[in-house]
Amino acid sequence: MRSGESTSAAGARSARTRARFIAAAERLFAEHGVNGVSLSEITLAAGQKNRSALQYHFGNRDGLLQAIIDTHAEAVNALRRDYMNGPALRDCAPAKAAARGLIVPLARYIIARPAGAHYVKILSQLAATNSPLVNPATRSGINFQDEAQLHATMRAALSHLNREEAQRRLFVAISLSFHGLADVCRVHAAPDIAAALTERDALFKQLALAVETLLSAPAVEA
Repeated sequence: MRSGESTSAAGARSARTRARFIAAAERLFAEHGVNGVSLSEITLAAGQKNRSALQYHFGNRDGLLQAIIDTHAEAVNALRRDYMNGPALRDCAPAKAAARGLIVPLARYIIARPAGAHYVKILSQLAATNSPLVNPATRSGINFQDEAQLHATMRAALSHLNREEAQRRLFVAISLSFHGLADVCRVHAAPDIAAALTERDALFKQLALAVETLLSAPAVEA
């Protein structure tokens, strides 16, 4: 075997190992919490015997979380750009455009890819406190690959509020969105659910309406 072919084969094996780690970790993090699963459990679930393999590929837990986010964020942001620049949001008020721009692409991603539900459940645990956009005081180094167009629309939707209340409103909107999406995923997977809760698309629309109402609401009286 030529050296180039050997290097290529090694690279392919490495990519497959990374993918197995990411698939195992996102499932376990979604089911048990990002701090509720040991790295040893993830290594076992990924079918790896070498306990140092995870550290080699990702460094630590945050590196693994970053890899999970990177696996999904680019595709979600591509869906978001297409949606926000398409006819559905043309001439919409900023609050409606921001709410739908946040919820709809993620909802479509969840429906298209089963692992999208794991991604959203992980975001519901991380984004509200670890994203500099939502929590400027965070010391987390996790990059959520935030989409600039959505942020600009969010700022426009919150422009009727002072800086402090806009920050609080943004925190609640992001928290509500990701926890709501995660709960829709949980309901969809549950065995005994009322008929009205089985239609994911209808629930996603209700969630977008709730976020739109929150973003457009007047300032809270002192």
